[in-house]
Amino acid sequence: MKHVFILLAVITSIAIISSAQASNNNHKFGPVDATQSSVIPHIPEPMLFDLVRPLGAAKGELEINTLVDHALRAGHTEWAPEIEYAFLDGYAIELELPFQDFSVAEYKLALQGTFGTLLNARMIHGWQIIGRYNRHEKAYLTDTLYLNGMRLSSKWSMFHMLGVRNNFSEKRERFNGLLNNSLFYHFSRQLTLGFEINNEMPRWSKWRYRLVPQIHYDFTPHTSLQVGGGPSKLEDPKRTEWTVAWRLIHAF
Repeated sequence: MKHVFILLAVITSIAIISSAQASNNNHKFGPVDATQSSVIPHIPEPMLFDLVRPLGAAKGELEINTLVDHALRAGHTEWAPEIEYAFLDGYAIELELPFQDFSVAEYKLALQGTFGTLLNARMIHGWQIIGRYNRHEKAYLTDTLYLNGMRLSSKWSMFHMLGVRNNFSEKRERFNGLLNNSLFYHFSRQLTLGFEINNEMPRWSKWRYRLVPQIHYDFTPHTSLQVGGGPSKLEDPKRTEWTVAWRLIHAF
């Protein structure tokens, strides 16, 4: 496992070094989504732990998408249709209905805000709060996250989420640390390659993770598909599950 992090650290270092040679001109940062302002850095969304619209979204933006997640060894499928709406510039709300096979597993509501941009608009940061009710465990949970994305160069970008999950039904392990790291390589205006690591830490001895190499393809400026898969220990840190997932997105 440590070799994966060493490899990711090396790739990130190369990307940062290459960014030092890039101009600070935003027009050299690659494609910008048609629904975004030119002063907002274009940074892809992670596939599994996605955003409530990109940070800095303009008022009135609307998105529908569905994530489908297959657990190959367990043999079950989770899928989650959702709708996202920016009700103010930089602020958005999301309604999501996660299913496991054909049964509703959760009810989920999320709010997101944007703090602003830094480093000549190469970095953008904000926050996200997620509330959910798990029907199977009859549990209420909240996720509180700090969000940070940075355009390193015309080819490289990264996005990070750091926060905590509060499970109100738990007593011994009520709080769970959350960390999501994603690194993206912009192969072309339509094709992006990414690597996402999801981490959950109730405590170090029970650290859980999921690794997801992924491909993002934009059919149009408003419609895209994300596909990826890899090993996961989010459900059971002692057993590796292999997963395949895809997310279909359409923005209005």
